[in-house]
Amino acid sequence: MFVAHGLWRVFMDPPCAYISMKGAFNKEGIIAFQNDLMATASQFAPQSMMDAVVDLTEFEMSTADSIEDTRQYFAGVTQRGLQTVSYVGANALARHMLEQLWQDTTTAVHFFTSMEELVSNQPHYKGNIDRLVKISFKHPN
Repeated sequence: MFVAHGLWRVFMDPPCAYISMKGAFNKEGIIAFQNDLMATASQFAPQSMMDAVVDLTEFEMSTADSIEDTRQYFAGVTQRGLQTVSYVGANALARHMLEQLWQDTTTAVHFFTSMEELVSNQPHYKGNIDRLVKISFKHPN
């Protein structure tokens, strides 16, 4: 087993989860991140998280061995009520991979080049995005 890599921060205010990912993630980092998301979401009523905003402007990559874990996680959050996810700052490769990973779910996926573009389209996210950036990044170890 390898040491987990990747940093994240999470803020949840039902019906939306706000997430920021930073750096490169390996399989162990993805699993630690998913476990933290599930633990945080478990503090709220089932089916209460219907939307997610995911900031990928500082995300670098994830390893190929984490893809199936991510696909299973996406299927699970769809079953738990996630209706839409908005990605900010995903590069072309990440966008292509995310589109493939979400394709067998009913969750609607949207991509924005910047937070300004997202807030212009979805102004109700502004206050909580400001709160997210004030949270320290978590490390899996």
